[in-house]
Amino acid sequence: MERPHLKLPPWAKSLSARLLVLTVSFVMLAEVFVFAPSVARFRIDWLEAHLDSAYLAALALEATPDQMIPDDLEKELLSNAGIEAVILRREDRKLLLQRDDMPAKIDKDVDLTSFSIPMALLEGFSTLTQTGNRMLRVIGMPSMAPTFEIEILVHEKNLTEAMRDFGWRVMGLSLMISFFTAGLVYFALNRMMVLPMRTLTRDMIRFRETPQDKSAVIDPGHRDDEIGVARQELASMQQDLQAMLNQRRRLAALGTAATKISHDLRNALATSMLMTEQLAKSQDDEVRAVVPRLLSSMERAVYISEQTLSFARETPPPRDLVKFTLVELIEEIRDQILLQKSDPLLDGATESETKLSLPCTAQVDIDLPDDVMLEADYDMLFRAFSNLMRNPLEAGADTVWVSVQKVHGNSQSIQDGHFIEVLISDNGPGLAEKAIKNLFIPFAASGRQGGTGLGLAIARELIAVHNGDLRLAATGPDGAIFCVKLPVSS
Repeated sequence: MERPHLKLPPWAKSLSARLLVLTVSFVMLAEVFVFAPSVARFRIDWLEAHLDSAYLAALALEATPDQMIPDDLEKELLSNAGIEAVILRREDRKLLLQRDDMPAKIDKDVDLTSFSIPMALLEGFSTLTQTGNRMLRVIGMPSMAPTFEIEILVHEKNLTEAMRDFGWRVMGLSLMISFFTAGLVYFALNRMMVLPMRTLTRDMIRFRETPQDKSAVIDPGHRDDEIGVARQELASMQQDLQAMLNQRRRLAALGTAATKISHDLRNALATSMLMTEQLAKSQDDEVRAVVPRLLSSMERAVYISEQTLSFARETPPPRDLVKFTLVELIEEIRDQILLQKSDPLLDGATESETKLSLPCTAQVDIDLPDDVMLEADYDMLFRAFSNLMRNPLEAGADTVWVSVQKVHGNSQSIQDGHFIEVLISDNGPGLAEKAIKNLFIPFAASGRQGGTGLGLAIARELIAVHNGDLRLAATGPDGAIFCVKLPVSS
């Protein structure tokens, strides 16, 4: 099925847009934490400024000989100071200025002589959100005379309006700073990260469309940061993938060619075997002596053809699931290996020919529980385990052990577990370094003379079809151990 063509998202959904929005949001969030203390500080400065103005007005009153001034001048002084009344306390006297003859009703006291940050933030927020016009009595010390205590009466509405004007100015400035900072951060990160990522994405899409084109492999570049490492790794992966695709294409061509010649090859071999049987009736002892070798070579050719055809198949054949015990399967394979015996090929066969027909003298020891039940394709697993048990015997081992390592599951009953691990070990010479390196690579991992290198690859594929796994657990001069992991049926 053809996959949909991929393309880069529009700018509104791109990383660039999200980066810009996140940068502005984070800067604005930072400004919020700056806004609250700024407004609280503005409130205190506003009240202290009015304390200083009230002190100057009180000095004008104190400068008169009788400490009396006309009412119009008194109101003008208080109006210019923005306050309703002022009381200046000295050690020996108290001066009072007020607009009205009747004292105003006080709604709240504000003591600037006792300052704390939490209280300042709380009072600032309260004043900023105030909708009424409370009368505040502010107690503090003017900056020009810090030894004198002064009290003033002010309307909170004027303070609220001033704080809101200040807040709007701070917010506007914060927005300007946010967008300016966001622009710089966006430009820097866009050049350093987003644009290289978009380029990398385009290269990946182009490679996906034409994976076999060598020009589609990205240029790793010279960056030494994380993006540079990603480009280098991606370039290496694309090269490996192209090599795998080329190998798969060759294998597919090989499978097609093998399929076409399989029928003709079998006919040719059948004809050759018939002719060989005729040669077996020859009176010449030397001619009869070469007949077993001819038959063995032809059987070997048939075996290699079948192995190649089986591996070249694009997908594994469908499974025919049946339930059977693991020990039943392994015992049948053991019997076939140890008891398989051909009848003498010819009447009057030589001693060497008779020796070839003797049963296998190796040992296959089985140590498996009787209750391990599998639900799988019997023929597939027969072929997989047969390869694993025959290979060491053909490589020089004389004993193969089949045992259970462990069962994964919480139940105490072995057949209620989830997976079982079967160990196939031998006392052979072990695997060569080249064979270990190319263990499951087709045509490259044969550990014996004349091998195709397909046995382990096919075994692993057949086991993987059953959601299992095949791995080499250990190898050395004392033999090799393969581990087969399979799901267990309840």
